[in-house]
Amino acid sequence: MSELLLNDMKQGSLPWHEHRAKYDNASEASVIMDCAPKYWKTSKRILWEQKQGLRGSNVDSDNPAIKHGNNMEAAARDCFNKNFNANTIPVVGVKDTYSASLDGYGTDSEGRRIKVEIKCPWKGTDSEVWKLAANGEIAEYYHWQMVHQSYCVDTEQTFFFVYISDDQFLTIPHVSTEEDTAALLAAWDAFNASEPEPDFILLEDEQMRAWVTDHQNLLQQKALLETKIDQISNSLKDRAGNKNVISFGCKIQTISRKGSVDYKKIDTLKNVNLEQYRKPSSTYQKISYEKEA
Repeated sequence: MSELLLNDMKQGSLPWHEHRAKYDNASEASVIMDCAPKYWKTSKRILWEQKQGLRGSNVDSDNPAIKHGNNMEAAARDCFNKNFNANTIPVVGVKDTYSASLDGYGTDSEGRRIKVEIKCPWKGTDSEVWKLAANGEIAEYYHWQMVHQSYCVDTEQTFFFVYISDDQFLTIPHVSTEEDTAALLAAWDAFNASEPEPDFILLEDEQMRAWVTDHQNLLQQKALLETKIDQISNSLKDRAGNKNVISFGCKIQTISRKGSVDYKKIDTLKNVNLEQYRKPSSTYQKISYEKEA
């Protein structure tokens, strides 16, 4: 599928949020690549639940840093356009099942297609984003966002623009390699293929250590006992054969039961939504152990 550009969709509007709900988005790329900052308070599990409609957005619109970035973006884009003699505007790019909201897309003075990702750090020059950019680096979590953007909207040049004021800003060219693109798309495929594990919290005190050790030892004993029980059960059944036997209070009998109904073979049910007949969901706890390498 070729790229599609939408320049009539205001970022942050209801139609924009409805659009994002249908796609895998550039701002989510760092989550998929396991490099989102902890203070973003997100994870693959949280993102998956959001995409399933199980929870709402975890973005706090009243967050001072987010408010600052939103308030400064237009001035930052004007500054970028002025310094690069460009005419970029906000657009949303779509390709396949992926979407990217671009802070600026357009052409430069030579007619080349360009795009820009703008960051206006609330902490200014004390921010990690600024400090990295001052050394010519782009934070990893923003790098993957821009790789995703470049997949959705291919341009001749891409820029990372960190803006403090019209007199203080940094610009870094960004190049998205084929290897990076392939890695990102593979990570998206893996994410969409199966439900992520829940987010675990680490709970390690002496009481938990004792319980876990006892639990593991008992499971090992249980496995040995079950193996012995299976062996003796098979011997009893083999000895009884097809007869119903009673021996020292133990009954060994052959029982017939009906097969289950294969509903998939019932033509009249093929177009029926059976989900409406499903009983309410329930929860249970499961204990498991990591496999030793």
